[in-house]
Amino acid sequence: MSDRAKLLSKHLFLPLTIVFLIVLFYFHYIESKKILSTDIISSQEAEALFISAPPKADLFQSQGITLLFNGYPLPYVGDTQTYYLSQNMNIDDWQGALSLSTPEGELYFLEDPLLFDKSTAISSGHTFTLCARIGDASQPLSLVITGLPLISMTSAYAEEPIYDPDLEPDGYYFESQTRYYGAIVIFNANPKTKKYQTVFSPVTFHERGASSTSYGRKKNYSIKLLEADGTKNEQYLFDIGVNAKWKLITMFNDSSKIRDITSLTLWNEIAKASEADFMEYSAEMTYCEVILDGRYNGLCGVLSPIDEDTLHLKDGDSLYKLVEFGNPSPSSFQYSLDNNFTVAYPVRLRYPKEPEKTLAGWMPLQEYLTYAYWTPNAYAYASLLDLRNIADFYIFIQATSAADNQSKNTYMVSRRQPDGRYITYILPWDLNYTFGEVWAQEPEKLYVEFNNDPTIIYAESCIQQLFDENINGAHDLLVARYLNYRAGILSDDHIISIMEENMNLLVESGALARDTAICPDSGNSTDLTETTQFVRERMAFLDTYFLGL
Repeated sequence: MSDRAKLLSKHLFLPLTIVFLIVLFYFHYIESKKILSTDIISSQEAEALFISAPPKADLFQSQGITLLFNGYPLPYVGDTQTYYLSQNMNIDDWQGALSLSTPEGELYFLEDPLLFDKSTAISSGHTFTLCARIGDASQPLSLVITGLPLISMTSAYAEEPIYDPDLEPDGYYFESQTRYYGAIVIFNANPKTKKYQTVFSPVTFHERGASSTSYGRKKNYSIKLLEADGTKNEQYLFDIGVNAKWKLITMFNDSSKIRDITSLTLWNEIAKASEADFMEYSAEMTYCEVILDGRYNGLCGVLSPIDEDTLHLKDGDSLYKLVEFGNPSPSSFQYSLDNNFTVAYPVRLRYPKEPEKTLAGWMPLQEYLTYAYWTPNAYAYASLLDLRNIADFYIFIQATSAADNQSKNTYMVSRRQPDGRYITYILPWDLNYTFGEVWAQEPEKLYVEFNNDPTIIYAESCIQQLFDENINGAHDLLVARYLNYRAGILSDDHIISIMEENMNLLVESGALARDTAICPDSGNSTDLTETTQFVRERMAFLDTYFLGL
């Protein structure tokens, strides 16, 4: 390089560097003025916009315009005229892009300091203002951000299933709810992968649950994602698995909203810690908020199903659901067999599905009921079980004080062994009456009250006998497994830490406050003092009960 070139290069370096930094700052400034790919305008700029394009409250409705996120319509609640959006609370950056369904539209955020304080905006339930301009008219929009997954369902039409109670009692009593068909959009800012997931699908859904149906403001739902041809549409959702069918529960009679999810978390931790040669996983659960047909349905728990797919059942296996306390009598059970029914109240046969396999599907349960209840034989009964599972179930029911699950709200899985025998496992389900809360007759109490007695044992006599008499070493196994779990999974601190983590999530997401606002009679509370005290007293009692300390 010549001396002249070197001199020129030296003199140009500083100006070019300055120009580069100015350009870099400019583009950074431009980007910093965008949130969710949407420009931010000052109040003065908004005022000028409204002068040039006067606001029309029904602009979107009259022109069929919608607010989109990542190309999908955001859920809109009509009575509060508010849009809702899900965002990840664990990262500072906003994810995704807002837009309008019309290419001629312009969209702006009104300047707001909380646009740059995402966590506070979410936890406080702050309402942001957007300004939309289409041609010579405009409309201000309200937007609330949740830190939970967001489900938006719309129904297009409904049908009433018709079942003959004499020929199809299972369908008549358990499947006759009105079926709604429509569309679902799921917005999930995945806190684990930090990737945003948006899913659209046709859907069918119906109300579920017994006592919850009498609670007017919120309902439980079973939902099934569909393909365009009506077949099931399996999706990996909510960070808890691949399924087409999901359950939405309102947790309406748990003021803390942490009992179901804490209990299921503990059970699945026990299952994960167990030996690899048997599977006792139950449903998994996470939180979400639901908007149904333009109405805010509040905070819900979303659960993966317990079915042949999640349990990896094969031909010859059976799955049963116990929906109420007690067991069928020999005569009523035989009546169901004779008529090829899939219900022998209070038990439902959930797998196999084919009518020609119904009789074979009932056989493992018939043997189970015979030795457990009809003609009790503890050693024959023990031979039908995986005692590791029964010990785990017994420990879990006591540790969570599951008042509603000792012979109800459980699934039973009978797996055919290579030698033709059946081994039965018990899995918990529907765990809202736990950690001191028990059933109450009064609807005005939402069917729940707190019993602070930590010494109640919840057990079926046939199961308790195995441990009391150490049948096939059941008591020794029970003590060993209890000691193992007590040192970690069932330590006081671990149980309480799960409760507190879930409560923090509900508070920081803003969801619990929104749920309380629409359900002021729910008694929602963030105070876990009574519950955590019960945990410590309960586990201290169980140390004495299991270990004789």
